[in-house]
Formats: sequence, C-alpha cells, structure tokens
Amino acid sequence: MKTIKLLATAVLFTLGLSQAKAQSSDLEFGIKAGVNFSTLKTGLNAVSDKEGKIGFNAGIFARAGKTLYFQPELNYVTFSDKYRFNSNSYDAKFRQLNLPLMVGYKLLNTEALNLRVSAGPDLYYNLNKPIAPGGFKYKDVSAGGVVNAGVDIGNLTFDARYSLGLSKVNKELGQKANIFSLGVGFKFQ
Repeated sequence: MKTIKLLATAVLFTLGLSQAKAQSSDLEFGIKAGVNFSTLKTGLNAVSDKEGKIGFNAGIFARAGKTLYFQPELNYVTFSDKYRFNSNSYDAKFRQLNLPLMVGYKLLNTEALNLRVSAGPDLYYNLNKPIAPGGFKYKDVSAGGVVNAGVDIGNLTFDARYSLGLSKVNKELGQKANIFSLGVGFKFQ
C-alpha cells in the first residue's frame, strides 16, 4: 500500500510540474538517481563497530528561478548501518521517502553549463521498520539539513550532496543519520 501511495504522489507531483512548466519558462523538472554512503552517528559508548553500507536513491525534482532558485525534490532513499550494542549485532535497513527543500545559487549560469550550490532542510519518512535492539525504536519522521554542489551540462545534472541528521532517528541510542550521496539526473525542457 505504501508503494502505491509513493507512486501516486510521484505521478501527481510530475503532472503538477508539467502544468507549471507550460506556464513558466523559469521552471525545470527532471528525474535523478544515485548512490548513498551512510552512517548512524552516536555518542553512546555502548554502540560500537559501526559500519555504514552503500544504498541508492531515485526521485524527481523541480527547479524554479534563474540565478537564484528553489529546488524541491521527492526521493526514494535506501541506506543501512551495522553496529553492535550490548554484545549483539544489528543491521538497521532504512527505506525512506525524502523531501529536501533547497534554495540555491548558480555560480556559473550559461545555456550549456551551470555550476550551482544549494542548501536547505531535509525531511525523511520511514517506509519500513528498521531492526533495533529490544525496547528501542526508530522514529518514523526525522529531519536534517542538506548542502549540495552540482553541475548541469545541457540536460544532464550531476550532484554531490551531504545530509546532516539534526534529529535523532533513535532517541535511546542517540543515533542521527548522516548521508553522503552522488547522483546523476536528466532535466526535461
């Protein structure tokens, strides 16, 4: 059921963007995908042998504005982290819906090449229940901040991004998700 809701949201978002694109020449939208490198940071000494794993992301984005722009996205994100707590091993696997809301600036802004930076809040919603120690639970919603650097070459986009977890995904373990991602996308004109 969650997959159907995610797909319906993506379709409605894309239809809304295509309608807005028809009315504004300063609006771009596209698709993107990439890889994630994650860690669940914690200051708790009882958590050890932390090891992040590679995940992936895929989604859609809009970009409104010329030199100064607003870029909302809707992404499906996966990542996982292995750790030990009280002599037991855990492999927390996350499947999330991600909504970054970035404001950016194009440092170089030509027809064929754009060099851009952006930042903003980053919201996550868990689509699954990651494995946690008994009596502990991962939160359904978490928030962070994101910084992004990107290059557009024609219709292709390339991004490097860091999402710093600001809220704890697991309050008892003090864990915050930090995700570095690399992505490639395609802008529709």
